[in-house]
Amino acid sequence: MESTPTTTIKDVIGKMNKPVHLKVFTTKAESGYRQCPACEDTVAIVRELAKLSNNKIEWEEISIITDKEKCQKYGVSRAPTILFTDYNIRYTGAPIGLETAPFIQTLLMAGASQSLLGSAYDDQLNRIKKNGKLMIIVTPVCPYCAQAVLIENAIAIQAKKVSVEIVESYENPDIARKYEVSAVPVTIVNDIKKITGVPNIAELISTMADDKAKLAELYG
Repeated sequence: MESTPTTTIKDVIGKMNKPVHLKVFTTKAESGYRQCPACEDTVAIVRELAKLSNNKIEWEEISIITDKEKCQKYGVSRAPTILFTDYNIRYTGAPIGLETAPFIQTLLMAGASQSLLGSAYDDQLNRIKKNGKLMIIVTPVCPYCAQAVLIENAIAIQAKKVSVEIVESYENPDIARKYEVSAVPVTIVNDIKKITGVPNIAELISTMADDKAKLAELYG
């Protein structure tokens, strides 16, 4: 009996349509040594995916120790940090564990300039008149975090007015404490609304659009 061919990461990521540009911020010293293990993990992931992408993933490593001017330009003070420079997506922390899969899916969406949401949400996203901001706090062992990250990154790719920051709480406990996070995922919308669990897309959009009538309809 013939076996069914298995689709590999190389098969998928090697078919990216267009380049994706990443800036990877680490603690790399002049000697080449990276002072945090998470930075080593991050570089290893990005380097390997770049190799598999047929040069569609273009990335630059920037040191928060030796490249102060670039860090200031991009507003980065923590390592590891990954910026998708074609979109408003920032990873503050390594995309390891269960966070690796949504990171790869985000690369694929960015490489296609198309999110998983499709056109069904275009009208809702067009209601966002000002820049919307999502911060999602996660851990690498939480399956619900992976779902939430994929949803929010898809929104950022489909709506250029929306920015997303994925914060790994083990590496950034001060941020988790600031928002009194006791369970993940937690999403902070526009620095004012806190949502625990996998978020409702309509609620995210309505909060960013400041659509009080729609929120009342959803939760009234």
